[in-house]
Amino acid sequence: MLVSEVHQPRDLSELLSLMRRLPGATLYAGGTELLREQASRYVTLPPELVSIASLLELRQVSLTERFVELGACLTLTEVLELKESALPELLALALRGVATAPIRNLATIGGNLATRSRFMDVWPALACLDALVELRDGSGARWINLNRLADDDGRPAFPAGVLLSRIRIPLERWDAVALRKVGRCGYPSRDSAVFALAARAEKGILAEFRLAFAGERALRLRDVESRILGRRLPLSAKERSAFAVEYREAATVLSPELALRFGTLVDGALDLLSR
Repeated sequence: MLVSEVHQPRDLSELLSLMRRLPGATLYAGGTELLREQASRYVTLPPELVSIASLLELRQVSLTERFVELGACLTLTEVLELKESALPELLALALRGVATAPIRNLATIGGNLATRSRFMDVWPALACLDALVELRDGSGARWINLNRLADDDGRPAFPAGVLLSRIRIPLERWDAVALRKVGRCGYPSRDSAVFALAARAEKGILAEFRLAFAGERALRLRDVESRILGRRLPLSAKERSAFAVEYREAATVLSPELALRFGTLVDGALDLLSR
């Protein structure tokens, strides 16, 4: 019988020391990702497990006028319980759509973002919001844009041997936000994904437009977004059609079913800009 050794560091410093000493150890908070694909009666755990759910440094919330910072070990339910001014609407929509209440009571926001097999439900919303994540390892801490956790082919690229400790989310005004789950909405699968949109206009000019789609692969076309910005609203039928074509061409990396659903959602998003 395989026996797992479970380590429970007392603070962040001890955790980082453990990570240096045991580079192959698995970090464990809510455990929902680790157990997601285990269907047997008995749970199989990695040989070395580091329990981090109770570390106070990873459970803090910091709020300023410009952003909110969330500790990575806050559960999805705890994030949803934040006051309205600290919880962007797009993030709230994503969190409410994750599984069931019992799962949201266990799953952590850091765990939802640090997966390597696929992108989970919260990722597209925070990618749209240009959230930053703090990564820590033996060499120190650094902040990076969440979008950099996808590689050039749109696949998950969370680095090995690194702790995601905090998420910093800008608090901006949005005129329109939308989030849609496609495919098997209750459980992540090959043909499931999440579509997220955030847009803002100022004096009839499109000031911000962000669109992300992610499941096993992520799509965020910043070059297209930059060309849409600054245009007078409503968009013409010609403009809308041209941008839709670019998004559809990028979607060829997806499965045929997801590409079709993505194209339909893009059409709906661009239609909002033509009203």
